[in-house]
Amino acid sequence: MTKVELTPAFLIHRRAFKDSSLLLDFFTRDFGKIRLVGRGLRSSKTHIQMFQHLSISFSGRGELKALSHWEIDDVPRNFKGEELILGMYVNELISRLLQEQDPYSGLFERYQQFVSQVGHLKQSARHWHLRIFENNLLTELGYGIDFETDINGNEINLNSYYEYQPQAGFIPNSLGKISGKSINQLLLEVIENSPNSQQLKVCRDLNRQRLRSLLGDKPLKSRSLFFTKP
Repeated sequence: MTKVELTPAFLIHRRAFKDSSLLLDFFTRDFGKIRLVGRGLRSSKTHIQMFQHLSISFSGRGELKALSHWEIDDVPRNFKGEELILGMYVNELISRLLQEQDPYSGLFERYQQFVSQVGHLKQSARHWHLRIFENNLLTELGYGIDFETDINGNEINLNSYYEYQPQAGFIPNSLGKISGKSINQLLLEVIENSPNSQQLKVCRDLNRQRLRSLLGDKPLKSRSLFFTKP
């Protein structure tokens, strides 16, 4: 029988299960993505909130174990509007792309940073923070990009333009869409130092292209909530 006490976690998805229970998907620091049964939680007056750092305990035999205890280890956080949609988008990426019970402690820290900061940022910085998180997610999954040098081994020139070749990297091209400066900004990962609006869209399209092969043909539900999709 497995028994885990107070491991750091975030709730990323929930749905009804049987009469009064919930199926709860958590992103945990030590166990990766896990699914637990929350018995009787549908009728409970205390609800587990998403985007809050939790400490959870669970136990059981077999694949589907039961949540036995949880504590909030965070400040109150009530996302609304765009920040809520961005959070739902990130949760959906984790839910779709991470393997069950495969720990990603570095990505967990990045996720915690994202949810703790996104509500305090301006729109451009929010979307830039999202691009940085997507890059870290792709790197954790083994699909990282070399942002320091082009495919010829030359250092990225801040004053040049490039095109991205899948599974290869950046190649210098005077007609390319992404600037060397933006590539350098992706490397440095400074949230407050986002590209201009045009280059931010180019970075969005770059990550969307990289994610497409992993997500397949099934669209992300959270993207349908955007007027300008992330």
